[in-house]
Amino acid sequence: MPNRKVVIDCDTGVDDALALLLALRSPAFDVLGITTVAGNVRLDRVVRNTLIVVEQSGRPTPVYRGQARPLIAPLETAEYAHGHNGLADQPFPEPQTSVCHEHAVDYLVDTFMSSQGDIELIATGPLTNIGLAVMREPRLEDRIPYLTMMAGGITNGNATAAAEFNIFVDPEAADVVFRSRIPKKMIALEPIVEGATISEAEVAQLENSNTTWCQMASKLLRWYLSHRPSPVSPCDPAALAVALDASIAESQMYSVMIETKGQHTRGMTLVDRRRRRLGGEQVTQPNVDVVLRIDTQRYRDLFVRTLLGS
Repeated sequence: MPNRKVVIDCDTGVDDALALLLALRSPAFDVLGITTVAGNVRLDRVVRNTLIVVEQSGRPTPVYRGQARPLIAPLETAEYAHGHNGLADQPFPEPQTSVCHEHAVDYLVDTFMSSQGDIELIATGPLTNIGLAVMREPRLEDRIPYLTMMAGGITNGNATAAAEFNIFVDPEAADVVFRSRIPKKMIALEPIVEGATISEAEVAQLENSNTTWCQMASKLLRWYLSHRPSPVSPCDPAALAVALDASIAESQMYSVMIETKGQHTRGMTLVDRRRRRLGGEQVTQPNVDVVLRIDTQRYRDLFVRTLLGS
């Protein structure tokens, strides 16, 4: 069976790096390109980090520079959660390769408009690039066969009480994407924290491998373990794992709306789980496949097996 073609849009911090390693080392994926967007850190660092991860993965892949700020709001970054350099302040070798000349939004439009509907899109950062691409070329809504997103929360957030970081950074772009006809799956905070966890045992297995990608993954995970109790639940690898094997997760279609104006709820993903409105009318048509649960052991097995190549 041929590898599945994918494009990944990311804001490479620690968890994006783990997700990229998982995608690049998977025999199931042919990663055609990686587009970058400001988020966890500023864009220059995101680009640098992405090039570093690609080189450490041993799988040369084109990297494209995208948007340096959200559509409307000032950029909010998260060095507090990823280290000053976005890679846990680890001393990984500086990249020897360069970013491509084409802008990420142009690349997304050109790639999907010239495709045969056989390229999937995976997003692990703010949706600025994708929102802009859809605004520039509305026909993309019918040319992207599937979008898997690490995005939002079902009942709460982490950037604020209501908003998950990726959506909080650029709610306006997220609103464009969520309103689009693109079939999409949302891996939210709750199933990740409850199910997509990595323990000391998995980190030890990776540390026993001398490959550059396993060593990178183990250092980043060891950093997580030094700041949080075991097990840890980095968000973005969960989205990649579900994209690789949807059977590790349970999901359900819901109507999901993005709050762009609320004083306390800006960036909230409002998941309408009602069956009917008061009065008996149908709720808004479901538009997002929302992951509700992730099988912990199957997730851990997939993560380690993919990186170890076994």
